[in-house]
This record gives sequence, C-alpha cells and structure tokens, in this order.
Amino acid sequence: MRGVCISCVFAISETFYDILFKEGKPISACPGGAMLNSAVSLGRTGIPVALVSELGKDLLGDMICSSLKKNNVSVEHVSRYENQKSPIALAFLDSGNNAHYSFYEDFPYVRVLNVGRSFTKKDIVMFGSILASSAALKNELTRILDSADRAGATIIYDPNIRKASTPDIEKIRSLVDNNIRHSDIVRASDEDMLSIGECRNADEAYEYVLAAGCECLIYTTAGRGVFLRTSSISKYYKTPAIRPVSTVGAGDSFTAGIVYTLYQEGLTGEKPENISSAAWDVMVSTGICFATEVCMSTENYISKEYAQSLGSKNNEHKYL
Repeated sequence: MRGVCISCVFAISETFYDILFKEGKPISACPGGAMLNSAVSLGRTGIPVALVSELGKDLLGDMICSSLKKNNVSVEHVSRYENQKSPIALAFLDSGNNAHYSFYEDFPYVRVLNVGRSFTKKDIVMFGSILASSAALKNELTRILDSADRAGATIIYDPNIRKASTPDIEKIRSLVDNNIRHSDIVRASDEDMLSIGECRNADEAYEYVLAAGCECLIYTTAGRGVFLRTSSISKYYKTPAIRPVSTVGAGDSFTAGIVYTLYQEGLTGEKPENISSAAWDVMVSTGICFATEVCMSTENYISKEYAQSLGSKNNEHKYL
C-alpha cells in the first residue's frame, strides 16, 4: 500500500497469540487481539485492511504476520521489536463458553505505532482495547487519531475494558475519555460501560459517552440485544438466541460488521448524524450476523466460507 492512497481500514490495537482452553486442555490457538480479530474478518471479505500494532522479532511474531497476510491483512504498519517476545493470551472457557483471560507481554521501554501514510476522508480507523488504554502509547495513539480526525476519516472506538483485567479504572479514565472524544462512533458492550462508568443500561451509557464528547453509541449486550443512540436516533435491535461454541471475538466481529457496512455502503467520511435510520438498520444487523457467526466456532473471526457468501449481497443497499 505504500504510496497508494486508496481507501483503507486501519485497525489499531494489541496483538496476541491466543491459546483457548476448555476443561483444562488447549483446544485451539490462533492470532488474536481485539482489532486484529476485526481486521481478519474484514480481510476475508475483501475489504482493504491494515493492522497497526506491535510484535517481537521472533518466530511467534513471524507466524502471526504470516497468518495475517494469508487473510488479506496488511502487516506493513506492524512494529517489530528486536530481542523482544511476541505477546501471548490464554483464554479459559467457563461452563457457558465465556472466556476469562491471562495476558503475557514483553515490550521495550520505547514503543512505536506506525502508520506510513496520510489519512483520507474515505479511510476508517478502528481502535481500542488494551493498547488504547496504555499510558506508554498515549502520545503515539493521540498523534494518529488527531491526524485521522483532521483528514475527516471515520473513527470507531471499542473500549473492550473489563474490571477483572482493569481493576483500577481511575488510572486510565482520562485515556478512555480522550479516546471517546476522538471518536465518531463508540461501540461498547454493557460490560465495558459498567466498568468505565458504572452505567447499567443504554441510556446511562449514552449519557457518559455524550459527556465525554461523542454523539454516537452502539451498545451491545450478551444476548439481550443491541441499542443504538445518536443525536437523532434511539433504536433497539433483537439478537438471536444461540448456544455459543465460544464468545471469543464476538464483539470484535460485531465491530467488523459495522465497518464492513460503512465501507460497502459508501458511508465512510459521513458523520453519524447524517446516516439514515435505514442504513443503521443494515449496519447493526450485519454486526449481529458477524458476531453470531463467530460464536459458532472456536475461531476469533468470521469463516472464509461465510465471508465468501457475502459477495452476492454486496451493493444490495445504498443509503448515502
């Protein structure tokens, strides 16, 4: 992509190699990390997507980059650190197949986020999770978000914050609020908003996000539907009742469904208040379909077969 300013999705977050355990035994392993999961789902659909992240210059990092390339995700903007080990995440499934995590990282004192070109209005930047609330990368991330904002790119934030992994939210609250302020759309789960602001429903969550500086919230819940709040729209969407194989990557794939629709519908660069209710319906329903698909396997992303099935649906809706 160097030197070519076609529209692109830039996915910014941490990268891990995920090892999934069930009843004390490993059952699958694959590259993971919130926006990496989203990026692979998008890459499989043919959307041009690049990961902005950091890895060690080791065999595990090589494996992760090779896997990303095979799934049409550019690794041109992944920082590789000499003499450092690539991060690992252990995910333990409980009786309901919900995951609980342990993370292992090894980063240098000086860390770098690399985006090798200027943004355009047609680009999408999605970011979040552990990297986005890291004080060590605050200046690097803010520099990128400011550049994307000046260009008019669409910015989407997924906090992906849990009390179990972030027990002292006050230490990162300013970072989270800064991320919200930079965003056009916040896609947050009920767990996120309970952790961030003790918000117990969609309306309380929207009040928090609005006060922090963003006018659009997509609020997802575990099996209790999706709520959309903008300056002019308040909607509820029912989600299907399913028995998940694994919930790892479900929220990330929901975000991928939102981004997929924005790109396919030509809505990149549009402010949320200018997006029609009909377009939001398509966007949220696609997110729900992506998340549901991921819950039915141990992979963190939509399957290649599902992604290929979307080809016949492309360009069916145009709401710009």
